[in-house]
Amino acid sequence: MISSQESRSLIVKIALFAGAALVIFGCGLCLGATVTAILTYQKPFAFSPGSAGSSLDHPAPPGTAVLADDLEIRVTGTVRPADDIVAEGSLLNPRPGPGNEMMLVTVSLTCRLEEKDTCTFIPAMDFLLVSPVAVHRPKWLVTGLPHLLESGEVSAGETVSGDLVFEVAKEETGLVLVYADIFGDRVVYLQVR
Repeated sequence: MISSQESRSLIVKIALFAGAALVIFGCGLCLGATVTAILTYQKPFAFSPGSAGSSLDHPAPPGTAVLADDLEIRVTGTVRPADDIVAEGSLLNPRPGPGNEMMLVTVSLTCRLEEKDTCTFIPAMDFLLVSPVAVHRPKWLVTGLPHLLESGEVSAGETVSGDLVFEVAKEETGLVLVYADIFGDRVVYLQVR
């Protein structure tokens, strides 16, 4: 027979487990909804149909600048595989799983606002790397890389550049970098080699 105290303890444990499961499930739904919204979102006035950077089908070629609200973005380089580079940064940096490799995507960001204004960016939230088979978020617990793009601000007329770190499957091709500022209203697509 179970005492009332043991019964209450069991009920509390079940409630905590159920609450944790709901939080995990809810976070998964939020990420899924965010990814779906970013990949399907298109402002009718944002681009002329078929222009470079307007969709997954028409990403801007590497080196081509695309304007997302007041931030001009371009992919300036890639390193793949980048397992050794990421590992040399710190022993705590992520390691690729079986069949995967680390990849660096170098981007440049130029603020096109009026003078005395700044553009803000949060790489871990603003960027996705998309292929026909997967969607990847940048790794944000990475340290010790000399050219890592970190969250910040860039003043009007100035440019910053840096690397985004992704883990991708070794055979994955057709990669497109998607930028969607969580505070803006533009989504742009940039081809990655």
